[in-house]
Amino acid sequence: MNANNPEYRAAWGAVPDVAHAETQLRKLEERRRALGDVLSPDLARRKVFAEATAAVRAGGEFPDDIGKRAADAYRNALEAESEVLGVAEGVASLRAHLDYLRATDGAETALEALGKRLAEFLAEVKKPAADLKGARSAEEAITVGGKAPEAWRLLTSMLGTLRKIREAQFAILRPLGDGRRLQQLREKGHFEAAGITPDGVPDDILRAMTSGAYDVPYLLYIAELPSAWVPTSFEELEAEDIVDVGVPDDSVIDWSPRVSPIPTPPAPKPTGAERTPELSY
Repeated sequence: MNANNPEYRAAWGAVPDVAHAETQLRKLEERRRALGDVLSPDLARRKVFAEATAAVRAGGEFPDDIGKRAADAYRNALEAESEVLGVAEGVASLRAHLDYLRATDGAETALEALGKRLAEFLAEVKKPAADLKGARSAEEAITVGGKAPEAWRLLTSMLGTLRKIREAQFAILRPLGDGRRLQQLREKGHFEAAGITPDGVPDDILRAMTSGAYDVPYLLYIAELPSAWVPTSFEELEAEDIVDVGVPDDSVIDWSPRVSPIPTPPAPKPTGAERTPELSY
């Protein structure tokens, strides 16, 4: 999917090491496909034996140079098999190397390039947006007339580019941190713009921002938003979601053990039945 996203490819194209590795990988993959299936050396040699035997059964002579033929077939097959194995090893190694590059410092350069691409794209959005004359729906654009209907159609077609930019952003950021956490940050709107607080965003815009279900009103909104961005690292994105834990309590708490005194039991109350005993001498 990412390989078919031109915004993803262009972002990584700004990283020389990645661009070189991707170019070499494509060449090796094409070379491997062109090689097709090859016989193992042992099977290639056995094939020579089988053909020689079949020729004798059909009335021919058994080849005098059967050893040379079999050895040549073996060597040729060994070379072909070795080429296939070597190319396959190169493909696997380059794929692993690309994964490494995409999860290290190269990602920051790619994200910076994608951020510039987003800024350029949103600048392009502002041109047809000016022709809408305030229209915020297709019906309103038709009512406004003039260039507004065509501007609305153009802006609708530009939604696909915004989706590809954000898909590339997600794909580049994902190897840098936890995928589930990245999705949470996206659903909070931090993925689209810096300094986002739900209280300051209209409900319909917030729904589009947090779901990725873009429409023209959202495209117009984000194009005018000064904080629209592509973060250059997972940490930068994470910093947008600072949790307010309130004001810390600086009061001193005495954690020394407390001893509760045992109360003295009350004296028994007189009942009136008591009498002084008489002593007889």
